[in-house]
Amino acid sequence: MELLSVNNPDTCKNKYHGFYRYDKFSRSTSGKKGQKLLLSLSKNSCSIVNRANPTHKERIGGYRFLNNKRVTDINLVESLQEQCQRNCVGLHVIALQDTSEYNYAQNSNRLKKETLGVVGNNKDFGYLAHIMVPFDAVTCLPQGISYCKLWSRDPYRKKDRDKVYPLLPIEEKESFRWIEAAEKTKSLLTSAKHITLISDRESDIYQLWERVPDDKTDLIIRARGDRPLFDQPLSIIELLDKQTTAGSYTIDIKGDLRSKRSKRKAIVNVKYAEVLVKKSKNLPREQARGDYVSLIAVEAKEDSSSCKAGEEPIHWLLLTTHSVNDFEQACRIIDWYSFRWQIEQFFRLTKRQGLDLESSQLETGEGLKKLGILGFVVALKILQMTLSRDGTVNDKINKFFNKQEIVLLAILNDKLKGTTVKQQNPFHRNTLAWGAWVIARLGGYSGYSSQSPPGPLTYKWGLHKFNKIKEGYYILEDDVYKE
Repeated sequence: MELLSVNNPDTCKNKYHGFYRYDKFSRSTSGKKGQKLLLSLSKNSCSIVNRANPTHKERIGGYRFLNNKRVTDINLVESLQEQCQRNCVGLHVIALQDTSEYNYAQNSNRLKKETLGVVGNNKDFGYLAHIMVPFDAVTCLPQGISYCKLWSRDPYRKKDRDKVYPLLPIEEKESFRWIEAAEKTKSLLTSAKHITLISDRESDIYQLWERVPDDKTDLIIRARGDRPLFDQPLSIIELLDKQTTAGSYTIDIKGDLRSKRSKRKAIVNVKYAEVLVKKSKNLPREQARGDYVSLIAVEAKEDSSSCKAGEEPIHWLLLTTHSVNDFEQACRIIDWYSFRWQIEQFFRLTKRQGLDLESSQLETGEGLKKLGILGFVVALKILQMTLSRDGTVNDKINKFFNKQEIVLLAILNDKLKGTTVKQQNPFHRNTLAWGAWVIARLGGYSGYSSQSPPGPLTYKWGLHKFNKIKEGYYILEDDVYKE
């Protein structure tokens, strides 16, 4: 896959390139300074320009790129979309979308406020980012970014607008981003075999259900709430309550004091039914094409026998345009929706414990947004490594590491493996999972299967350490042993 693959060692002139291929922003889009900045951010897993660039010349080049008005965030997004389009040809794609915000209140004294609006609290300066990330449904590896919108709210907008906001056409609301992302992804990925769009409750919008699905495009969305049916005096949940359970399965629930959830084995009952969802009475007729949409409702609800007293049972109500005719197909919808967690992991990698985009000291909104897009690319690469950790999702290692890096990984593997079988690298050497095990060990993973599997932040730290070791390895190779 082009965006996230390693530089081919036979064509790469600079062997100090980092973990993945970094020259895939088109040169007309970013130029040399942009390529170098992306490389430095990736090598150091850091979005602070001064920390990521060791020399004064590199720092100045990075700042010049971020402050160059001829290069916009739109240019960079379009370049990423072109690569994503090529990566998705012939694939069944699972595309995840969500929104996050980047708050720069701590940098308010330096920030040129006229270049940036406010975020969700309508007070702090920053920007919101809505991202669509397509994954290969077979390998579960990210293929790039098909949609990216960065925006801020006008701090001086009239408060009276809040009163008329519900009456505005969907195209004039912020929530239109869910529809726009889906439609843009559809038009971009016309060469994909199939597209399944997955998102959370905020995207449960009637117009989205009406406009987006077609023969090659399906939706899976967690219902915002119960909905009335068109053809009978029941709601979706009331109808499902009348259905017999299609089947059950057991999952392990981790304890969480914050959400008052105890550790337990939960029995989950699955039901499904075809539903005709009624158009909201508050939706103007000119904003809808019909009075209902035909969907499949899939419910995953914890059995009362496994839920402890005083706790809320696990309950997912999913709506989909995919066909569901049996228990196995219903479970597939649930499994696909559970993959939505990866977009949360993606955003987590860009925040404080990861790339820390919000700690940037840049002074303009334009520069911060361009830096954010570069950070999104780096976050995807770390996420890709995380998804290969158990060998279930796998690929050949030479797609992601060059020859010299594989040699170094082998040396580190011999150093890091333990004396017992449980602390040996369990994967074949020519696989990405083998390299991921080494990187995880560098990031602090013990190697024992009894320990929780390494997460994205472990890989972020491991990749950072690997790149530092690699630099020293290459210096020794070039200088110390030079005749």
